Amino acid sequence: MSDMKPRRKPSLFGFTSPGWLCKLRLYVMDILPKVYGPRGMIMLGKAMLCICFGVAYIGIFQQPKSPGLEMVREIMPLQLWAVAWFLCAFTLITSAFKVDQAKALGGVAGMLSLWSLSYLVYFFRVPVTPDGGPNLSFLFAALLASMALSTVGAARMLNHGETHIEVIEKPGGI
Repeated sequence: MSDMKPRRKPSLFGFTSPGWLCKLRLYVMDILPKVYGPRGMIMLGKAMLCICFGVAYIGIFQQPKSPGLEMVREIMPLQLWAVAWFLCAFTLITSAFKVDQAKALGGVAGMLSLWSLSYLVYFFRVPVTPDGGPNLSFLFAALLASMALSTVGAARMLNHGETHIEVIEKPGGI
């Protein structure tokens, strides 16, 4: 029984990896930046949303008809909004590898809130579409508002700020 050697666990392809390959893999994984856990995953998910908005409004494809965006168009053209969405996505992606992500999430929450308000204003201005159907832009307004609220909630959960130790009473204190 003492002459038995412990067997190495076979890899996926049925043979064991050479030692140098395992060391190289560990080295590469150590030098690559790592997503900061669930926080980073939230950041990357929100970045994907921002990239989708940026691609939709940059004008690469045909410019979409967006009747609910008159309010944001008054501030600046949709192509510049697309650049702003891309900047938010870049900020989110870079923040996914850091500890403090609340500032990056704040910018996205602000843009989502503004766009939600724009669709809501359009809904109240035009309750019935020109073809006689109901205006359903309130659904997109609610969707954007819920994404903004989830972004604010995620920012609060991820980086909850200072703890207030002074609120806790001292034993025997008044």
